[in-house]
Amino acid sequence: MIEFKTGVKIFGIRPELMLALLVAEGVYNKYDTDLVITSVVDGKHSYTSLHYCGCAADIRTRDLPQEDSIQAVGQEIRQALTREFDVVVESNHIHIEFQPKRGS
Repeated sequence: MIEFKTGVKIFGIRPELMLALLVAEGVYNKYDTDLVITSVVDGKHSYTSLHYCGCAADIRTRDLPQEDSIQAVGQEIRQALTREFDVVVESNHIHIEFQPKRGS
């Protein structure tokens, strides 16, 4: 199941990012964990962040069973998506962004 942290704003989310979040939900389901979206177009990010144009989202990791499973989840999401996406495991969340590469 996909849940949203209170206050998350999704207005302007790109359909490509929504597809990536559905893929991520499938991976989280393998770990019997709900996918909680903690930020899309809201929050404080760098000036050039893709969050502000609806191309990036952060998902919670604290509900995953073990520390090493967080890396595994990040890797599974990365492998399930195309090269047009970046998946970065941060200290307290996984960042997913839609960023088409030249020549993709």
